[in-house]
Amino acid sequence: VGVAAIYSVGLLHMRRYVKTFEERHPEASVRLEYLHPTQVVERVSEGDVELGLISFPRKWSDLMVIPWREEPMVLVTSPSHRFARRGSIPIGELNGETFVGFESALSIRKAIDRFLRRHGVEVEVALEFDNIENIKRAVEISAGVAILPEPTVAEEVRAGTLASLTIDGQDPNHRLTRPLAIIHRRHDKLDV
Repeated sequence: VGVAAIYSVGLLHMRRYVKTFEERHPEASVRLEYLHPTQVVERVSEGDVELGLISFPRKWSDLMVIPWREEPMVLVTSPSHRFARRGSIPIGELNGETFVGFESALSIRKAIDRFLRRHGVEVEVALEFDNIENIKRAVEISAGVAILPEPTVAEEVRAGTLASLTIDGQDPNHRLTRPLAIIHRRHDKLDV
């Protein structure tokens, strides 16, 4: 089975799922690829892999989308940042903060930008990256704060290299989350 996944989903979740799958199906093997979101969609569309794991799915004419999970987003800071010892922060206090963000073309960046605008918050984006790992490293060295999916920073928070805070003041009907989905070609039959 070929599976293409965005970096953060593949690296965070897939080892456990692959191990369970291979234990249940010893005759099968899983080939994992970690790719940029647009490459995941391309690999599935072209039939190079059977499944894709992506965030912020949209509708495609040739692909089926199976919603998988919603990950809450949190504010992430270095342990030395003035917000680090707080468990939560009102959204308005982010106004004027220096941010480490995703590249502007990525869906996750667009969702974060919409969220901040909806709350009247303007930030200064100092650095942009196309993946969560680089953003975490930049936040660790105090290049700015970031908004990231909570599960992607759990290990660093436990280790004390990052701090995470819930963001207060969100509309309960419009909370900032990262939707994850499984995609496959529309006309391919999946044996479950």
